[in-house]
Amino acid sequence: MQHFQTSFFYDLQELIHNAPLMRKYYYIFKSLNLSALKDRNDRIGRTGYSQHAILRALIVKHLEGIKSIPQLIRYLHSVPPLMEMCGFDLGGLPDETQFYRFLKNTKNSTLKAIHKTANDVLIENNLVSLDEFILDSKPIKAATKENNFKNPNRNTTNKSKKPKRNPRATLSYYSCQVINGKKQNMIFFWGFRTHAIVTKEGICLVEKTLPNNVTDQQAAFSLIKELKRRYRFKKGAIFIADKAYDVRELYTFIVKQIKSTPYIPINPRNQKDDKTFGLHGCPLCDAGLEMKSAGKWTEGNRDRIKFRCPIKASRKFAKKHGEICPANHPLFDTGKCYGCTKYLDVTDDARSRVPRDSREFKNTFEHRQTVEQYFSRLGDREVEQTTHYGFTAISNQMTIAHLTASLIAVAAGIELRQPDRIRCYRTFAEPPDLSRTG
Repeated sequence: MQHFQTSFFYDLQELIHNAPLMRKYYYIFKSLNLSALKDRNDRIGRTGYSQHAILRALIVKHLEGIKSIPQLIRYLHSVPPLMEMCGFDLGGLPDETQFYRFLKNTKNSTLKAIHKTANDVLIENNLVSLDEFILDSKPIKAATKENNFKNPNRNTTNKSKKPKRNPRATLSYYSCQVINGKKQNMIFFWGFRTHAIVTKEGICLVEKTLPNNVTDQQAAFSLIKELKRRYRFKKGAIFIADKAYDVRELYTFIVKQIKSTPYIPINPRNQKDDKTFGLHGCPLCDAGLEMKSAGKWTEGNRDRIKFRCPIKASRKFAKKHGEICPANHPLFDTGKCYGCTKYLDVTDDARSRVPRDSREFKNTFEHRQTVEQYFSRLGDREVEQTTHYGFTAISNQMTIAHLTASLIAVAAGIELRQPDRIRCYRTFAEPPDLSRTG
């Protein structure tokens, strides 16, 4: 059992038994394996403050929804038992620069290793399965005046004009309305996105913080590769994602390389308009004439058939029906006078083989709400907020947030033996008669 140094002014066991706040953090810190993080400097110079204690304090900051480091320090001063439970001596709390230094200088890979250790415990105890994975992302607003809606000069159009203190932040949107198929009332912000793969139990296995201009589908490739490398799951797993991940290359990657099954709906923006066909199976042009085949070719892993204006493609047809386009198509007599064209995608690929109209697909895709619930528990519902400026600090802030969620699952499911409460973010350690759904 992990040892916690506490003052003689209070009894730790009594606090754990009677104070829900102390009980909660006792089991969270007991579930935290810090073997991957060096506690103090063992070289020439001062040993410095305990890095383990600082990480525990940052877990408190996230779980209590404390917005900044100065507010965290004031909070810990107001709860001395919690300060000591983190590993600080009474009156020995470091100033805010030590917390900033930890976030800036700690390797993100170190925090990811701690996160994986917690997840491995959940997997070994069969609280997390590796047969279904859900992908999604959440915006992170950078700490800049460009995100202040009250700033009349905020920049939401010029992507090349970077915020001075956040050069890695990029411009994108996190909210919009779709009216008549078009995005309107878009809210732009400068920042980043936290990308994650979550299990059907609601536990994040891998995560990455990336600039805002990295799309979900671009991030998916590296996330899935990291998932495969770290957890070695078996073939036949299911990957669930929303229509933002509907790109042909991702389907091929999941099926061919990962040997798994994608459950992704069609993005209407990636679909061509439906084509009406004639007697010979060729599409009709705007004038209602059946078009002529103009060849087939392969473009990457995509096969397409081209059709062109029947009047331009066949002299015999032109003599019979006239040499004037009944629909007055602009390409009929301008430019190269080639006439109108249409294409049919005949690729038999992983994307086209997803049974989206089946009951199985619909039932399985409903599991995607798990990742939405996960991000809702992670922090602010619409968008995360950071008060840090360095990219490493922001990445570490988000990794600690994801780590906290896994620690709660370990504490609830293993330490307290209540596996049904691994997602009860705030009330997992309360007695059953006092708890509410997390």
